[in-house]
Amino acid sequence: MKIIIVLIFMAISFLANCQSKPTVPSPPKIKKSETKTTSSSSSVSVQNSDSSYSFKASFGSDKNDKVKRILMDHLDEKYLISKGEVLIWKKMDADEIVYSVTFKKGSLKMHVDKELSSGNAVKEFEKLGNKLRETISND
Repeated sequence: MKIIIVLIFMAISFLANCQSKPTVPSPPKIKKSETKTTSSSSSVSVQNSDSSYSFKASFGSDKNDKVKRILMDHLDEKYLISKGEVLIWKKMDADEIVYSVTFKKGSLKMHVDKELSSGNAVKEFEKLGNKLRETISND
């Protein structure tokens, strides 16, 4: 009788341990993500993944003219849409957005789809982002 109880106990223990844990999916790969906040209420966030490049910044009104000048010097005017004090650069490929840049007083957002953009265009946006980050972050 003891042998039967021991065998049943071993079988239950074996079956309980046979269950496998589910695998957890890995998060998307982000090569670089950085946020910097300065004492003058400026904030810059950059995300650079395999499929996209994003840049978001908020800054004081004293930086508006510098940021706007940099954007006007580096972005193609044929993609510019002006809506009052909001400037939007948007390049389309068929129905998909290749890149978009939105500038409002004290705010800037850029997004580049790396799958739709050439390697040179992506590098230029990364350089532009670095220049803007330096301009916004420096007091």
